[in-house]
Amino acid sequence: MNRMRDLLNEEVHEFPEHERAPVAGSPATPAHGRATRLAYVLVALLVGMTAGMGSALVNVNTQQLQRLFDLSADQVAWLPTSYVMTAVSANLLLIKVRQQYGLRRFALFFLGLYAALTLAHLFVSDLGATLLLRATSGFVAVALIPLCLFHMMQAFPSEWRLRGLVLGIGVTQCAMPLARVLSPSLLASQGPRSLFMFEAGLALLSLAAVGLLRLPPAVRVSVFKPLDLLIFVLMGGGLALIAAVLGLGRWEGWLQAPWILVSLLVAIPALVAAAAIDTYRETPLLNLRWLGRGDVARFAAAIFMARIVLAEQEVAIAVVRSLGATNHQLWTLSLVMFGGAVAGVLASAVSVNAEKLARPIMLAIGIVAIAALIDSAATGPHHLHRFYVSQAAIAFAGTFFLGPALLLGITSALQQGSRELISFIVLFGVVNALGALAGPALLGSHTDWSVAATGATQGAQLDTLRLAAGIAAFTTIYLAILLAIRIRRRLKELRALDFAAPALQPGAPDAPGVQSIDSGWRPPRPGNAPAAVFAVIAIVGVALLLAAWGLPAL
Repeated sequence: MNRMRDLLNEEVHEFPEHERAPVAGSPATPAHGRATRLAYVLVALLVGMTAGMGSALVNVNTQQLQRLFDLSADQVAWLPTSYVMTAVSANLLLIKVRQQYGLRRFALFFLGLYAALTLAHLFVSDLGATLLLRATSGFVAVALIPLCLFHMMQAFPSEWRLRGLVLGIGVTQCAMPLARVLSPSLLASQGPRSLFMFEAGLALLSLAAVGLLRLPPAVRVSVFKPLDLLIFVLMGGGLALIAAVLGLGRWEGWLQAPWILVSLLVAIPALVAAAAIDTYRETPLLNLRWLGRGDVARFAAAIFMARIVLAEQEVAIAVVRSLGATNHQLWTLSLVMFGGAVAGVLASAVSVNAEKLARPIMLAIGIVAIAALIDSAATGPHHLHRFYVSQAAIAFAGTFFLGPALLLGITSALQQGSRELISFIVLFGVVNALGALAGPALLGSHTDWSVAATGATQGAQLDTLRLAAGIAAFTTIYLAILLAIRIRRRLKELRALDFAAPALQPGAPDAPGVQSIDSGWRPPRPGNAPAAVFAVIAIVGVALLLAAWGLPAL
């Protein structure tokens, strides 16, 4: 029993001020040796891929899953949609769970639960049970994203920690193009069953890795209030219904399915009621007044539009197929897209500048506008080679902008306080999730309407690419206006600072002398029994990964 408590409990350690986390529930950031930093990087990559692959493998292979379960198009659309319905609001609750019960318990519990859910997929063939598993997995998978970020940030010294944050969020975004690269080999092994075996193997390896390599301890605080659950039910339920409408509206008919109107009539009052109750609480779940301010609202709108235009890739891949691309050409395109995504993450991490976070977002969406316009001019097989360049550019833009977008909101939130940081993280997750659903819904519906009007599938797809290019161009202009506003505001602040400079007194001694203090914390070694358990879990995970490709377990 004592060993179990030692495994789950946070250590008690006094960290100097510069190593403490800005909010409860996040780990401290002590200095580490090179070997430990490398270990944190590897764990971050593993957990990040696990978090992203949960949805990516299903989204990329909906047609194969449709044949496996003998489903209609609207039925199979529930598989990715049910995942997002629970994921969209998960941070409302998960952040407080981490703060209340501790980071170590949070990590092991949710990784263990996620591994159990992925294993359950291997034994379920009924659609209803599969949807239940997908919905639960979507909620739990959100817990893995901060674990990826925390591990990646441990690998960098304090002056480079923002780069670690950018790399961490970028890792999760590389899962989709990587899933396109791996899927043909996985499907050739045991069909769609291999997808779930691969996901389960990653989940077990992540559980073992996080169990063996501890994060620094985090501060625990009592944060749950009596009305939190009510707010979560109202707000989470309303967002889930909106996600269902966005995910299924195209397939069931925006105006034909009665449940769509009913869902909106339920979702909107639920969200309004949650906002009204939460706004007038002494300790609200979210700081809605701050979220409703101009800067935050404009930022959220920009990210939402950016997520919409990135759905251009799905339309472009459909165009590539209609132009007669072979399986090898499609796989090469997927490989190129993965390379572009990785390059975007690395370029974003290298070039990130806390003073110029709006510019890379604007640049990225501008790249999407140009690439989508190039794609829309493709009229025959001789234009297939263009897609290698354009889709690599869009994949680059998709990962290049996300890190600065996250940092832009975090830096603004930290100037206000820890509650605003939590509110922003929830907003960021909601906007990204709903934007990722709204993009395919808008562009896919436009294609369907164009096909119905003209009868020409390829022409409708090219017209949709032009629409995506137009939305991206509008978003770029919108971001340029926001950038101009930020520059103007910054110049005004600098002028005010210059005016007040003569009155300023010499400051305290240089901070580096204080920050050089080493807290002395090192990742503790697990006991023999926990190490043996995690080793067995890792072996099972490796065996599942090998089995997913039809290889014999070693």
